[in-house]
Amino acid sequence: MEFDKIVKKQATHKLYHATKGGVGENLPDLSCQTCYLTKDIIKHERFDRFWGLIEQMDLSIEAYSGQTIYAFNKLTELSFEKGKPHNASLIAGIKAILTTVKYAENPKVDIPTATYQIGIMLKKSKLLTTEHTD
Repeated sequence: MEFDKIVKKQATHKLYHATKGGVGENLPDLSCQTCYLTKDIIKHERFDRFWGLIEQMDLSIEAYSGQTIYAFNKLTELSFEKGKPHNASLIAGIKAILTTVKYAENPKVDIPTATYQIGIMLKKSKLLTTEHTD
């Protein structure tokens, strides 16, 4: 899914909350902080470090939901082999995270670029290695 479709879906979902007081099952938005509360999910210090790094990147990301924390926690459970720069599990996990965050109306970057940038950031930060502990 491309950013413009994600942003449009997020706006429609938010409008339903504002006008109808709820959202139908056929209009889910994994970035919704009303539907996916952050207080209901265990958040580790590692996520806070990750989010701090995300905020420093120019990805037009405004907020995260409980689903973002869940997706990040799942990503940290995977094992990543050294020397595999394009690990399919890492890419899939990053793309899952990218579908769970709230974007500004006109994001400046596309999904492949954001995936690549976050992948580099995660590897350099060592947030996903077994050497890092909370």
